[in-house]
Formats: sequence, structure tokens, C-alpha cells
Amino acid sequence: MPSMPSPRNKVIDLGPSASHRWSTCTASPQFIVNNWEKLPEDRSIFADEGTAAHTVASALLLNQPVPEGTPAEMLAHAGGFRDFVLTGFEEGDLLEVETKLPLFYLPSRNGIVDAAVMAPDRVAISDLKYGVGVSVEADRNTQLAIYAESLIQRWEMISTFDKDMPVDLSIYQPRDRNNPEPVRTWSLTRGDLGAFASGLSDRAREIQSGKVEFKPSPTACKFCPAKGLCSAYAHEGLVALPPEARIIELPHPGTLSREQRIKVLKAKKVLGDWLEAVENQEVAELMAGAESMGMKLVEGKSNREWKDEDAASTLLSNHLSYDEMHPRKPLISPHAAEVLLKGATLSTRFSNRMGKLITKPEGKPTLVTEDDHRQALDFSSENQLTRLGDI
Repeated sequence: MPSMPSPRNKVIDLGPSASHRWSTCTASPQFIVNNWEKLPEDRSIFADEGTAAHTVASALLLNQPVPEGTPAEMLAHAGGFRDFVLTGFEEGDLLEVETKLPLFYLPSRNGIVDAAVMAPDRVAISDLKYGVGVSVEADRNTQLAIYAESLIQRWEMISTFDKDMPVDLSIYQPRDRNNPEPVRTWSLTRGDLGAFASGLSDRAREIQSGKVEFKPSPTACKFCPAKGLCSAYAHEGLVALPPEARIIELPHPGTLSREQRIKVLKAKKVLGDWLEAVENQEVAELMAGAESMGMKLVEGKSNREWKDEDAASTLLSNHLSYDEMHPRKPLISPHAAEVLLKGATLSTRFSNRMGKLITKPEGKPTLVTEDDHRQALDFSSENQLTRLGDI
């Protein structure tokens, strides 16, 4: 196993992939450097798999041979990404694939844009995510915004973009087990993107100047490698408790004796159940029309499903075998069926019948903090759910 790099050889990370963290918690980059030798090694076969998928997708977009031995599943998903990127692509449009370019806020660092299309009336930038366990959303995605702003600023050296030019920033995540819809798109204008990117540039300058602060949040802390050492993160979990309940400061896990560790683990379920009960109580009060006090309810995610599984199974049997339709459960999902049917010659009648058999139920109300960008659900008027404007 390779040794961890020395902190003196480690520079602060202001790269696009970590921007969701440093744009919120500006103290985190230097804190990670200062504690580099104490951090667990960051190694993952999933990162290697993602790199391989990007290589295949790039080859398909450029009409080049794919690497020998590419798994069929990876080839199919990479082909789906290619088809999505080229949707609406016309002669004369500019296509860029795996483009390496300097970051607009830090020219000494580079980023790589998976795929981008510049047409006379729009700009579309797409990012392939091959992970399965963590859903990646496009809306207000700082990594996507950095790629887009960096690329568009380079294009603006030779072209003029009106501030109202439509810009579509998309995540393509075909294997997401939490959301069968692979495409998520953030649609905005060139002017909107510039304003959003300006805020990211401000955060980067603050970090470089040393004017930083710890600011724990679910988004910033989720994948922070140093959260096990961070007192600000530990305090965030305790500050909401009544003073008499704040009886400990959370220590670094590595400092616990085995006996102490067992006591903590035994308390895990009790604390988890208590937090769930607290959340359920707040959900109930908001659904009863209570005024928001820092939390709100938004519509949760939902997956498309069959209105009638028997009718869907009968219809799909025209093109799919029983084993394809029933690999592990009664019937594959609509999205899985669409993937298997891709490339098949389908009649208009078949496609229309299939579409009528698919429904997308409303998502279960989900409790989030008030600064979440999603629209709140309103339960205040005769128990009718309506959308509010952005809060």
C-alpha cells in the first residue's frame, strides 16, 4: 500500500470536483492540508471504473474504436451518453469532447469537460457520472458551473454570447440506483451562469487570501475526508441539543478505546431512532400548516412505475425474453425496459401503448433546510398541495 503524501507536498484543493465543499466551507481546504497525514487513504475501484467509462464514451463520441474487453453494460451506458450529447446536433455545430482547459478562477489548474456542444442558439455541456450509490443533481451544481464558465470564457475569445443565450448543463448518470431517470438538466442563461460563477470566484479568492471560516453543512461535509477530525462538524451535531444534553465533545474515532467504541455503537440505534422521531414530528407540524422555522417540506423523488404490471409484461414479451423482463423481481422498471429496447425496431403503436402504461407518482414530502433551492410544498390551504415560488 503506498504511503500517504507529506502535507508539505500537498496543496490546497480548489478543483471543480471539491467545489461543493470549498464554496461553502472555505476553511476546509487548508484544514485538510494541515491534517493530511491523519486522513484515511482515498482509494476506490469505482473511480477506476468511472475513468474507464469516460474513455469509452469519448471514443464513441469521436467515432473511434473502444478499448478491447469493454463490458457490454459499460458500452451500452456510454452509448446512451453519446446519443444524449448528440441529440439535436446539426451540421455546423461545434462538438468538444474530453476538453482540457484552465479554470476561469484559477488558470494554473485545469479541468476536463466531458462533452460540450455550441450551436447558434444554445450551449449544452454534459457530464457523465458512472456511480450507482449517490445521486448527482445538475441544478446549481458547482462542478458543472465551473466547467461551463471556463469553457464559455474560452469560446468568448472568438465569439460573442448574448447574456440571454440559453445554457443547458446536464448530468448523465445511467446507473443511479436511487433515480432511474439518467438525465438531470439545469437550464439557465449566459448571464445567470456568469453571476453564479462570480460567487464561486469570490470564494476561491477568500480561500487564497486566508479569509476563511468553518461552515458545516450536509452538502459540504458529506464527502469531506477530514470530517472525523473537525470540531466544527462535531459541534454542528450537538449544538441543537438542550444544554443539559450536550455532555460530550465528539472525539476523533481513532482516539477511542475499544470499550468506548462499543458504548458508542450501542447508542447508535437509540440516537438514530430519536432523530427520526424528531424529524417525523416536524414533518407532521409542517403538514398541518405550521409556519416554517428554518425547515421546509419539498417534493421528494419518485420513480416511474407500471400502471399495470401484467399488461406491461404482456406487451414487453413481444421484444424481450422472460429472463430479461424478470431478472430479480416481478418485472423490470420502465427505465430498464427502455435500455433493453434501445436499438430495437419498435412500432409507433407499441411505443404509444408502452407510454400509456407508465406513470410517475408524486414524491413523498421530504424535510430540508430553508436554504435548499427546491420549491416548498404548501399545506396551508384546505390541505391542497400547491407549489410556492423559490424561497
